Amino acid sequence: MLAIAIPDTILEEKESLREKTSKLGSVARACAIYGVDLVQIFRDRSGKGELPLIRTVLEYLETPQYMRRRLFPINESLKFAGLLPPLRIPSHKPKIDASKIRPGEVREGVSNPDGTVDIGLDVNPVVGPGLPGGRRVTVRIVSINPLRAEAVPREKVEDYWGYKVESKEVLELLAGKGGFLNIATSRLGDPLGASLSRLRTSMTSAGSIRLLFGSPSRGLFDIVGKDLRNKSQFVVNLFPEQHVETVRTEEAIFAGLGLVATLAAEKA
Repeated sequence: MLAIAIPDTILEEKESLREKTSKLGSVARACAIYGVDLVQIFRDRSGKGELPLIRTVLEYLETPQYMRRRLFPINESLKFAGLLPPLRIPSHKPKIDASKIRPGEVREGVSNPDGTVDIGLDVNPVVGPGLPGGRRVTVRIVSINPLRAEAVPREKVEDYWGYKVESKEVLELLAGKGGFLNIATSRLGDPLGASLSRLRTSMTSAGSIRLLFGSPSRGLFDIVGKDLRNKSQFVVNLFPEQHVETVRTEEAIFAGLGLVATLAAEKA
């Protein structure tokens, strides 16, 4: 599993909803490109957090377009979300005629009270009783005539199927539970070059990897405390020779995920 953890103050330097939405679009895009499975939002107690906005926009962007109207009621937070380009990940399939569907195809859908699921076809396949209406569900087509499908855990889908979003306390993330290899990013961290060898070795045996990022005005040492190094396996400076005053959080996310992807490719 690949995860990122971001503070609820990630939007603090943006004033307008449009700018905030655009920044979250960049975060979602980075997650989609590098196949992030989980986005965890933690509270920065010294700042003005915007957890509901961050979570709503990120979840909206990860949802296939034909499902959004049913799962997301009219919300001021989403006023500009429709202007962002689609992620185009494998789960974001287009609406098609049922005649073009094939057995074994997996699609995302919204369950109906009558036991069918809306998966973007002109006909809804039958899944059967037991699914509450209005829920997001992943299904696999099992027959064409009649059109039937079965619910499957999204974790069992072979393709990259998007990310989930959850909120956590930062100290809970660093408590060592869940089997994550934690890589905290900070301007005060160890230079990347000095950490690469040990990072490669640790990633070889790591089942899950989590990158943690600070806010625009407060790094992880400010948020977590001076003992960050004792709580995270790595504290890395991704830009040891940066030539700009500050590195935006979304830029750090792209860089951090790119580093992990490169090291993972070496391991493979």
